[in-house]
Amino acid sequence: MSDAIFKGTFFEKFLSITHYQTLIGIGLLLICFFAVMKPLQDKKVNFSVRMLVGLILGAVLGLGIQAVAGFPNTSTLWMQETATWYGLFGRAFIAFIRMLVIPLIFVSIVKVIIDFSGKKNLPQIAFRGIFWLLFTTAIACVVGILLANLFSLGEISSSSVHQAQAKQYTNIIDTFINLIPSNIIASMVNENIVGLVIFSALMGLAANRMEKKNPQPIALFKTFIEALYKIVMSIAMTVIKYMPYAVIALLARTIISNGIPAIIQVSSFVAAIYIATLIMLIVHIAIVSIHGVSPIMFIKKALGTWLLAFTSRSSVGSLPMTISTLTVRMGVNTGTANLVGSLGSTMGMNGCAGFFPALLAVMVAHMVGIETNIQFYIMLVIVVVIGSIGIAGIPGTATVAATVVLSGMGMAEYFPLIGMVLAVDPIIDMARTLANVSGAMTAAVATDREIGLMDMAVYNDPNITLENEPSEV
Repeated sequence: MSDAIFKGTFFEKFLSITHYQTLIGIGLLLICFFAVMKPLQDKKVNFSVRMLVGLILGAVLGLGIQAVAGFPNTSTLWMQETATWYGLFGRAFIAFIRMLVIPLIFVSIVKVIIDFSGKKNLPQIAFRGIFWLLFTTAIACVVGILLANLFSLGEISSSSVHQAQAKQYTNIIDTFINLIPSNIIASMVNENIVGLVIFSALMGLAANRMEKKNPQPIALFKTFIEALYKIVMSIAMTVIKYMPYAVIALLARTIISNGIPAIIQVSSFVAAIYIATLIMLIVHIAIVSIHGVSPIMFIKKALGTWLLAFTSRSSVGSLPMTISTLTVRMGVNTGTANLVGSLGSTMGMNGCAGFFPALLAVMVAHMVGIETNIQFYIMLVIVVVIGSIGIAGIPGTATVAATVVLSGMGMAEYFPLIGMVLAVDPIIDMARTLANVSGAMTAAVATDREIGLMDMAVYNDPNITLENEPSEV
């Protein structure tokens, strides 16, 4: 390593630039941003493609800097400075995502509850559909917990772990009491997501109940919520649009700071995600089998939709084909397919809001030394299931879900530790989305069979195909 060319407190402490290698590293990142990613964004190249390009650029940039430094066991000063500057972009993205969590959860859940107003012929379908969506999400959470421990995600030498303090609950009664917010403003400030979910649901229910007595003010309230939802979603989409840039900085920073071991650790997480997806597909097949339908036929007819979900990485983008497959090829009632299918793209997502945040929560707990006892796991399942309600079905959903769960578990301050996972998001998002869509289809089939509306002649006919499959997402 060459000697520092910039000396003094201003360069060392304030700017964090003391070596020319730092300047080169910053320049390379900006070249990746503006010379490669910006043209792709201007040409409106598919978001998934841009994410994959960002992933490749981040890996090449991080490994390149490690190679120039000779793959040292510990980062040199200029590598630390470069990683700090990369953090400006990666950490800024994470901060923007966290900023949106409170308003996004509030308006999403109020809107979900309000949208049920007036649909008196669908409460049974809604109740059963929501049950199956949340039930499979709870199973996904348990799968995530088991795999996180099986793969020892985040576990390091006990001598190097600082024992962090987690919330302690003496019994299940206290656990449920603590979910009720005594001060909703304080709950928002303290990122008490579960309390916010409860308050938001009560707001929506109260609005629906008061609609007949006060139609004009309630109509104004619903219009306000609809407008606020669209505004918050617009902000969220604007932030998510720059996620490919953040991926470059996050992955490069992770590799620079941690070296090859970080890649190995992330590879274990990726493997856990894909195994979790496979397990959930088996669970889904078992559920439809219990409801008296052919599992082989379910696989054959769902396969095309699964592949679309896997490649598009969008639950909402796959929704038209999901509903078409359910109604045209599986004989599911149109009302059931539309309601449960739509709900499945915004709540109870088995991958993004199920095993993914569970894996992250256990990994972070291992990393910071939080005790993962039975109370921790029970609370985690509760937080994951409740937090999965009203999660918007947009790119980056899993990041929001992870924030919700970590906040709900009292680990919001450790959110930056998952940067290495977010950096490889495109790889794991394909499997997560597949699990989401499969879970929604399973919930629709189970609901329709229980109510007795499903046309089994259509379901059992192997020759029925979709006449108008969507050509793009």
